[in-house]
Amino acid sequence: MVLGGGKRGWILRGALLLCLAAPLGAQAPYVPDVTEAREKAWRKLVAASQAAYASGKHADGIDPARKGLALADELFGPDDPRTLISANDLALQLDSAGYYREAEGLYRRVFDSYLRTRGEDDPNTQLAVENLVDFYVARKRHDAAGPLADYALRSFRRTAGSGSARSQRMEQIIAALPKPAPSMPTPPESAVVKSADQAATPMPEPAHQGDNVEKMPSPTSESTGENHP
Repeated sequence: MVLGGGKRGWILRGALLLCLAAPLGAQAPYVPDVTEAREKAWRKLVAASQAAYASGKHADGIDPARKGLALADELFGPDDPRTLISANDLALQLDSAGYYREAEGLYRRVFDSYLRTRGEDDPNTQLAVENLVDFYVARKRHDAAGPLADYALRSFRRTAGSGSARSQRMEQIIAALPKPAPSMPTPPESAVVKSADQAATPMPEPAHQGDNVEKMPSPTSESTGENHP
């Protein structure tokens, strides 16, 4: 169960908080008027993308979000919070429109960048990992969601306490994840038949002895496959 109004509401609040991140400074050479005009154009693209997301018109928000990210990468640099705003916005639009592979890469980019530049317990890092957890849970990618959810819970407990709403929400997510199946015990080496020829060839009885020699059964193998959506 997801607290706080569901996945869309939680992620939208995350997007808005990411917009409050203080910029680290433009990476491209600053040119008066030109730089200011381009940053103003970037802000318009961000506003258009977020307005489309808020109104549920996700397909309409993809183009301005993509253009905003390209402009931010060039103008500010890949790790600037303004660039990560655009990356996060585009991830939200693509996720909602069903373009999951590209959305996953962008969610990962935002999380990795904030983790590298601001540390584990920064609010933006926490929001970014929350978005990733929600993404994997929604896709039933439990193998990917589990470690990230454990990581997020530890961070939330450190910064907000075990009784906080975010900690409790992550605890519920972890509790709802399927538990891994117990592994089968490995048979001793003496019980393993080393070749099919040996398994298929009966062992001869020793001459002049009445003891019967038991044959070991041939081991069977079973293959399993895992499909990801």
